[in-house]
Amino acid sequence: MSTLMFPIGQCLGTYYADAEDVHVQQVRLGWEIVELGDEEFAVWALAHGLAENRDPWDRARMTALLAGRKIQDAALLIESLLSRTLLAEVDLDAPADFAARHRLLPLHIGHGNSLEVTTVFTTGTTAQSLVGMTRTLYDLWLWCHLSPSLLIACQERHADVGAVLTALHPLLASGAACLDIAVPEGGS
Repeated sequence: MSTLMFPIGQCLGTYYADAEDVHVQQVRLGWEIVELGDEEFAVWALAHGLAENRDPWDRARMTALLAGRKIQDAALLIESLLSRTLLAEVDLDAPADFAARHRLLPLHIGHGNSLEVTTVFTTGTTAQSLVGMTRTLYDLWLWCHLSPSLLIACQERHADVGAVLTALHPLLASGAACLDIAVPEGGS
């Protein structure tokens, strides 16, 4: 069984309640705003992957990297975030259930491809491209927010769910997209 770990929700940044250094990290999860402490947020943020690293992103890799960051009880924090649906561990042999319960939302500006490299499509800011992908993944990224779930978006775009999930961490790590809770069909 091959699994990948994914963060669920959109980062909204740090929120300071007053002039003191009392703060939380906010994540939008569906219609809710969830508040995380700094260590919880570090674990959630690491689940996005590292932009320069294309290796499979799983629990063992996260735990090893968190040990190097001196995060106390990393395994316990991972379990807590899994139980709160802020992390998801996906079996790539059976990804349909996960894809039916979640959706992919684009967060960058689409740049398309270039004359020099017609097979790579990029997203980023107005100033620079930050991540490249295949035409199939780019089309999915462009239109996925109009589908109630990632599973339906993949079906509409004739994309393999497992292949999409395997290619997703560079988009998450660069901030090009986030995973969120699926909406009911006919909803938005």
